[in-house]
Amino acid sequence: MFYLIVILCVTISQAQYGFEYYAEWQTGVDNSVSKQEQFLFPTYPMRFQSQVIFPRRFSVRPQVLLMHQEIQWSRGRNINYQTYVSDVTLFGFNINYIIWGPAVIPILSVRWVALVDDQVEIQYVHYQEEDLYQLSQGFGARQQDFMISYYPRYPAPKVTAFIVGADFEIFNSLFTSVRIQMGIPTSNSMDVRFLTRDFCHVRSLYVAYFISNNYLTLAGSVGAYYSTYNQFLDNSNKQTIRAQKFSRLVPSIYSLDPAYNILAQGISGFDVHSYAGSAYMRVTAESMINQSQIYTLVYGTRGDTVLTYMQASYILHPPGLPFHYYYKNYDWVVTKDDKIVLEETIEQERKINELNKK
Repeated sequence: MFYLIVILCVTISQAQYGFEYYAEWQTGVDNSVSKQEQFLFPTYPMRFQSQVIFPRRFSVRPQVLLMHQEIQWSRGRNINYQTYVSDVTLFGFNINYIIWGPAVIPILSVRWVALVDDQVEIQYVHYQEEDLYQLSQGFGARQQDFMISYYPRYPAPKVTAFIVGADFEIFNSLFTSVRIQMGIPTSNSMDVRFLTRDFCHVRSLYVAYFISNNYLTLAGSVGAYYSTYNQFLDNSNKQTIRAQKFSRLVPSIYSLDPAYNILAQGISGFDVHSYAGSAYMRVTAESMINQSQIYTLVYGTRGDTVLTYMQASYILHPPGLPFHYYYKNYDWVVTKDDKIVLEETIEQERKINELNKK
């Protein structure tokens, strides 16, 4: 009898325990670099800072992830650019643009995602020329492997990556090329492979990594080569946007308030002809309407760009407002033979403003 009383005390105290999840997510786009005169006729090096004000104040200082969803550069010249985050507060942050030239970059659209989520880790890694010894010299198809490590609290992490800066030497190279291949993530690390080809020398690469253990968050990468079955990269029609679509089903929770879903996508790889025309790439998403459970990613090019491969990465999260509180409440039941059984009795959602009202 004494043992049974002890067990019941322990279990009853745990009956109040449930799974609590709280997060704040916001996203937006910075179009500060959009064919203004200073970017069309630049003086190098060009440094530019754009201030972002959050639509809503965060409760604590958030992490900020950048990704490039649209970029254009002039043909036949080395490309050297970078974006990074600074001065993050509860109310906003700064996006810093650096363009070293000589290629002109008249368009650079940056999507940002700011979040407070203890299930998410964001890393920015700068791979320099001495690190990229296989890619920064030589010719032909080349590759080099790296590994990223993260806090070992993620049993089944979702990992994706975005290119947020690079230095390409393309003298005598027909193609400006870089691609990221992601390995299978373990609980604390993942292998990453970078690839290039021809005489394209990748002398520097800035990569933003997104690591999440949140079961509500979806992340991944997709890509497509030019082929006889996939003509979206053909530049014969210079007047239309040539795009490829990727769709996936998302959980029903994304249809609760689709206007506040976090749909973030950016460029993570490309193979573009260096001299046939200026390089232009864009990644976007089709809006999810009410009751829709289909996310559609659109990526491609336009104009005289000859694009033979393009890769895009994405991050999806249901309504990013601090709006939903997800939990499971459990009751303990003692059967007739005095065996203690765990029974899940309720699973529901509550608004954040209801949490402290008891």
